[in-house]
Amino acid sequence: MLRVLASIATLVMLLVGAAPRASASTASPVTYVGHGTARSCTPAALAKAVRGGGTVKFRCGPQRVTIVLDRTLVVCNTTTCQHPFADPSAKVVERLVLDGGGKVTLSGANKRPILYANTCQESFGWLDAHCDTQTTPHIVVKNLVMQKGNATKAPTFKGHRLENLRGGGAIAMRGGHLTVQHVTFRDNRCIKADSDAGGGAVRLVGQRVRSKLVDSTFVRNRCANGGAVSSLQAPMLLSRSTLTDNVATGSGTSSGKGGNGGAVYFDGTKQAVTVDRSTIQRNRAPEGGPGVFYVSNDWTGTLTITHSKVTKNTGASFWTGKTRSIFFLGKRFVRSGSTIT
Repeated sequence: MLRVLASIATLVMLLVGAAPRASASTASPVTYVGHGTARSCTPAALAKAVRGGGTVKFRCGPQRVTIVLDRTLVVCNTTTCQHPFADPSAKVVERLVLDGGGKVTLSGANKRPILYANTCQESFGWLDAHCDTQTTPHIVVKNLVMQKGNATKAPTFKGHRLENLRGGGAIAMRGGHLTVQHVTFRDNRCIKADSDAGGGAVRLVGQRVRSKLVDSTFVRNRCANGGAVSSLQAPMLLSRSTLTDNVATGSGTSSGKGGNGGAVYFDGTKQAVTVDRSTIQRNRAPEGGPGVFYVSNDWTGTLTITHSKVTKNTGASFWTGKTRSIFFLGKRFVRSGSTIT
């Protein structure tokens, strides 16, 4: 449920149905983190660069660098994290591109989530009464490593606790949509035992535009459900990616404390999930779907697996047909050119 807005102006706009959206949006300026040395690539500089969108790149020197975060990176809905009514200079953040250039590792130090975005978070520049249908920002994360993120608790921003999306040790996102390219997710985690929490690495909640996770690797991530990836009412494409040794750590299914989806977990309605040209192996879940768990609550959704290998996933106590790696409940399960056991 959305929180009651603090300002009278925003409340008035809610009563008439929706607050006016800002007419201007961000261009795509390039912001560089660092000025040529590893020491100059600080968590504070990165957090400031990410918050207002645009394209963020790194100048951390010629060697690979690990930035150990002392705060969660947040992406606001506007460039100033305020509603345009309160700050006329605020522009809508249409897009953030975070490009590590193949040399950057972001670490949550096993203490905090790495990246967080939420269209319904008031302190991010809450835009209108329909935040749950908002398709911006489009966040693109590419060419980096995200490791040791910890989403067992909700992150903080400016000293205040944010809405708990209940997952996403590396990336937690409500609304908008996400593109991931050439990213390695390793050793991220979220809530250990919970009926709905999910996504040790990536958590997607309430999205209208399909998110895309492509050319990426997920290894040794863990959460109550969806050891690697969790989608809640969010369409998703997982393509040309490898998911291995991820674990659903809960037990008791949805009436207990989770344990579904060793690698991939979906819970929603008509949203489609596609796995294409990917390898999902050696993941574990004690309940359903150690490879992929998909439940469309009103039987309207589709799971498609094409040209993929979903094998050697273990631990399941229930599954669909003869494919122990998969549990499916929905309208259609489409499979082609794939090996699924």
